[in-house]
Amino acid sequence: MSVHESSYFVAVDLGSNSFHMLIARDKDGTLEIVDRVKEMVQIARGLGRDGNLSEQAQQRALHCLACFGERIRQIPSSRVRAVATKTLRAARNADRFLRAAEAALGQSIQIISGYEEARLVYLGVCRSIVDEHHRRLVIDIGGGSTEFVIGHDLSPQHLESLSIGCVTYAERYLQSGVSAETIGSAYMAACNELELIRNEYRNAGWDVAYGASGTMRVIAELMPDHTAGAVITRQGLNSLIEQTIRDGEVLAPGISKLRRDVLPAGLAVLKAIFSQLKLTELHVADATLKEGLIYDSLGRMGQQDIRDHTVENLLQRYQIDRAQAERVQNTAQALWRQLPATSLGGQSPDKLLRWAAQLHEIGLSISHSGYHHHGHYLLKHSDLGGFGRYEQQLLATLVRFHRRKLLDEPLDPLDVNPATNPPLSQRNDALLPLVLCLRLAVLLNRGREPLNCKVGISWQGDRVLLSFKRGWLDKHPLTARSLATEADYLAAVGIGLSY
Repeated sequence: MSVHESSYFVAVDLGSNSFHMLIARDKDGTLEIVDRVKEMVQIARGLGRDGNLSEQAQQRALHCLACFGERIRQIPSSRVRAVATKTLRAARNADRFLRAAEAALGQSIQIISGYEEARLVYLGVCRSIVDEHHRRLVIDIGGGSTEFVIGHDLSPQHLESLSIGCVTYAERYLQSGVSAETIGSAYMAACNELELIRNEYRNAGWDVAYGASGTMRVIAELMPDHTAGAVITRQGLNSLIEQTIRDGEVLAPGISKLRRDVLPAGLAVLKAIFSQLKLTELHVADATLKEGLIYDSLGRMGQQDIRDHTVENLLQRYQIDRAQAERVQNTAQALWRQLPATSLGGQSPDKLLRWAAQLHEIGLSISHSGYHHHGHYLLKHSDLGGFGRYEQQLLATLVRFHRRKLLDEPLDPLDVNPATNPPLSQRNDALLPLVLCLRLAVLLNRGREPLNCKVGISWQGDRVLLSFKRGWLDKHPLTARSLATEADYLAAVGIGLSY
C-alpha cells in the first residue's frame, strides 16, 4: 500500500476474544472497507488467577500484531488507532506487555475504559445503519465484557460496561462441558451482573435493540428461523440453547472450533440479557468498535473531536472560571512553542497542555486546600469520552503537578520502575516541559487578569531561564516572589530557574 494513499484509515481492536484490524477510506462520509483481518487470539484465556497475562497468551498476541504491523507499515501513524479492552484493562502486567505489543505493531496502543469502549461501539453501529431517529439500545458481547448503550441519533445517553464475556464465562462455568447445569450457572451469573443496570435501562427505554460483535452474528446465523435480516428472537434463542444442551456442544462445522468452544457461554449471556432487559428480538449490526474508531478518527481530524466536547462538559459541570483557564492556556502554549518539540508516545503534547490548562482548577469544586490533588483524582477516575487510559493519566498528572511541590519520580504513568532512574532533572521525561510550562503559566496569571508582558523561555541542560520586559518584575513584586518560591520547588528536583 503506497504511503501516499493518505485517504486510508486503520483501526486495530485488541479484544479479549479476537484481535481485529480494519482498513477503510472515507468516501463522502461513509466508510469503504479496503481490508479486514481477524484472529481469535483469546487473550482472556491467558489471564491467570494472579492477574497476570501468561507468556503463551502474550506470544499469541505479539505474533498477530506483527502480522497486522506488516500490513499497515506504510500508512501514516496519524491515521492508525489501536485500542485494547477488558483483558488488558484488568491485567497487572498490561503496561509491560504494551511496550512489546507496540513494537510488534509499529504503532501506539491505548487501553480504553469500558465507558469509552461502549461509546465507540455505539458510534460504529449508529454510523452503519439507516438513521430513522429511533431511540436505540446497542449491546456488544465481547470476550471479557459486554457493553450496553442507550442513545438517540449519534448521542449516547446511558453507557455501561459489565464484566460479562463469552471467553471468561466459558473458562469459569463451562470447563466441565455443556449441560443444563453449566449453562444455567452461566445464565444466573450474568443475570446477577445485569441487576446493576436492569432498572435504569428498562426505565430509560428504547425503540429498537441492536446487537454487535461476532458472537451476535454467529448466533443470528444459527437461528432456527434464520432470515436475511439477521434478527435474533427470544424463541429462536431458547430453541438454539436447548439444542446445544442436547448435543453437548454447538454443532456447526462452518464455525471455527475456537468460536464454537465459547459460543455456549455467549448463548447463556444473551439469554440473560433477553430476560433481564425484557427483549423480544435483537437486530444484528454489521459494525462495531473498530468502525467506531475510524469514525472517531475522522472526527479528530475535522472539527468533531469528542475530547474537546468532554473538556467542555467538565468546564460546565464544575463551573470552572473560563477566563482564567483561557489566560493560563494562552501563556502555557506561548511558553511551550519556544521549547524544542517532544514526543509523548503517540499523544499530542499541544492538546494535552491545552486541556490541562483549561481544567487545572477543576479541583476547586471540592476544596481550595490541595485542589491540585482533588483535580488529579477527578481526572484520573472519571469516565472521559474520547480519552484512552494512558492519555487520561497524563492529563491527570499535569493537573496534579501544576502547583506546589514536584516529586523526584517519573511523571510518565508507564514508567513503573523509578528506583533505577536518574534524578528528574537528568531524565528524558517528555512530560516535564509540559509540567513546567503549565506551572509557570499558572504562576504568571495569579493576578487573574490579562498578562501584559511577553515572557521568553529557554532550557539548557538542567537550567531554565525566563526573560521579561525590562522593569516588569519590579512592578510586579508578587510575581517575583512567586518565582522565587518556584525556584525552590524546582531546585528540590535538580532544576535551576533563573529570571
